[in-house]
Amino acid sequence: MRLQDITSSKPVTQLGLSAARHLPPRAGYGLANTIVRLIASRKPQLYFVVQRNLRQVLGPEVDQATLDELTYRLFKHAGMTYYDFFHALGLSAAELAQVMPIPGRVLDRIDDARATGRGVLLLGMHLSNFDLGLLSFGAHGLPVQALSLANPQAGTHILNELRAKAGFEITPIAPESLRQAIRRLKRGGIVITGVDRPIANDRELVPFFSREAYLPLGPARLALLTGAAVFLGACHHTPATGYVIEVLGPLEMVHSGDRQADIYNNTCRFAAFMEAQVRAYPEQWMMFHPFWPENEQGSTT
Repeated sequence: MRLQDITSSKPVTQLGLSAARHLPPRAGYGLANTIVRLIASRKPQLYFVVQRNLRQVLGPEVDQATLDELTYRLFKHAGMTYYDFFHALGLSAAELAQVMPIPGRVLDRIDDARATGRGVLLLGMHLSNFDLGLLSFGAHGLPVQALSLANPQAGTHILNELRAKAGFEITPIAPESLRQAIRRLKRGGIVITGVDRPIANDRELVPFFSREAYLPLGPARLALLTGAAVFLGACHHTPATGYVIEVLGPLEMVHSGDRQADIYNNTCRFAAFMEAQVRAYPEQWMMFHPFWPENEQGSTT
């Protein structure tokens, strides 16, 4: 059994949720760091998956010591984000809005877009505490449909239930949920989905850190089909500022008259935003599956 299967299992998710709710930050972070040290010493398959992703981000010139250090820091950051997310689930809406504030100018842009009758498509990426960012949007009372991964693991089901309690309508990606998202956007509603997890049979190779990676085409297709205002969002953390949300938008889609080319070219624009964010905070990129397809020589560890 892979480490991902264990950490995404229902019992482990429930245990983490219970511990984070009852442990104060010092104890919670301490427990998370203990788990991180175990991962760093045992080096399960997941460790090398993360390290291969980081090697592509940092470039071929990166030395092994630097790569090991950054991999350790990434898992340490992940432990902190899991604790903070689970711990925040017991907070009030007002308290949540303070943990990861959404800049007022971003909320104003969303309101301005909706005032014209346009829907709003919020596209997020797996950087730092992206789940806490979702809760922050929910705390502002924005009615949101969230398109999530289809057929999630048992532990993810629990997280989706918690997200739903925070005010989101969680809809795993399927033909009916996509039709629902289209209707919502055309009626001026809000839809949020990830922009860095490819969906089988709906993906394309796009340049990303000097190598082609599979990215989902659905976000660009949704935007072009509905005329929604597109916002790209990411969060990061620094000791000085805590969690910060960065949002780009509204981003107008490129329309050339060639539908397939427009989908691809706008997906490339999304990729450029993501690359800039990952380049700035590589140790906060919560990508725990192989992001680039294997090349002919195979991947390196």
